[in-house]
Amino acid sequence: MSQQNTYPFGDDNVVRIIPGPAGILQLAQLRKTSEIREGGHNGEMSTQEYVRKINEEASQVDHFTRGPWLSAVQYLAAEGSIATGCFGELKTFIKNGKLEKVVGVIKSCTPNMLGDLTVTLKDLSVMISGTIHYKVLNDEVYGKAISVGAVLILCNVLVFSPKSSGHYLNITLKNIVKIFHKDTSAVNSGSGASTSRESYWAVEI
Repeated sequence: MSQQNTYPFGDDNVVRIIPGPAGILQLAQLRKTSEIREGGHNGEMSTQEYVRKINEEASQVDHFTRGPWLSAVQYLAAEGSIATGCFGELKTFIKNGKLEKVVGVIKSCTPNMLGDLTVTLKDLSVMISGTIHYKVLNDEVYGKAISVGAVLILCNVLVFSPKSSGHYLNITLKNIVKIFHKDTSAVNSGSGASTSRESYWAVEI
């Protein structure tokens, strides 16, 4: 049984979490009950508040079970590559200041004063901030596909690492390999549910 689909309840018991939205409510109720038993909860917080509390956490994993991500994985497999979690181990993956391959889902995006888009991307490891150049946003092929929930496949992405803060990705038009729209269905991944200029990908070394 997958640990992601279970929740420890009591000393020896493990409860299986129902897949989908019902599982969020089930998990909220289990957590609330556990905290009350352990004396760490006064019982005043409603189950609805608990649902809101863990909903964001649940959505972190949920992105990797949706059509855009599954379609990206299918695309990479067809090209002889795989999706990795490079954000959590940048020192291992960076070569000459660049990431050879990036596969990430857009968690947030906000326009900045320069006309670019400030984004937060998440891969299988952690999240990282970045900027998408305005030329990508103005591109007739890619512009409309970029939104929260979309999955980007990128190549040779420049990484800025200021001493005062973390790492940032600089995403330009030449970095885009493919974008999977937030409404992409995994079943339709090969029938116009994504945007790209060419079917290119290098086999992972």
